[in-house]
Amino acid sequence: MLSRPNVLIVGATTRNTGKTEFACRVIEKFASREEIYGVKVIPVDKDEGDCHRGLEGCGLCNSLTGMYRIIEEVEADTEKDTSRMLRAGVKKAYLLLVDKCSVEQGIHSMLEMLPKNALVVVESNTIRKVLEPGLFIVIREFSTTSVKESCADVIQFADKIVEFNNLSWDFQPDSVLIQRGGWVLA
Repeated sequence: MLSRPNVLIVGATTRNTGKTEFACRVIEKFASREEIYGVKVIPVDKDEGDCHRGLEGCGLCNSLTGMYRIIEEVEADTEKDTSRMLRAGVKKAYLLLVDKCSVEQGIHSMLEMLPKNALVVVESNTIRKVLEPGLFIVIREFSTTSVKESCADVIQFADKIVEFNNLSWDFQPDSVLIQRGGWVLA
């Protein structure tokens, strides 16, 4: 398993829990004085062949022909999570589209592209299976007990489970700190 204290992983038990907003607020806090990179991970099950969100749509998931695909975000004016990371202040933002059977190879290649000790904020549950970050935060919607499969597999590794009530979190992004080049809780 890769160990990277310079990586912060933000995961969630369900969709729409403010995960991207939480990640962006952490980025905004440090972007003026630290070089931070952003990564959004989308695991794809090629056997299913469907969108990971259960929707018909953009065709991105079906475009994966190899083990993984790394796409640099260059547009900051869309509502994509990677665009939001750019607006928050990351030096560069990437989308890692990865076959569920190749997550370790995909994240390894992604991290190889970045400066060795650069601070990285990753939106994902899945990569926690193959990467031990400095900090793994899971956001859970206060009003539900449902947990998506990708989170159920890794929630026991969370350094902090943050409750979200559709307006705010019970643990604020300001409580994430950087010490000795790695992510820690205040």
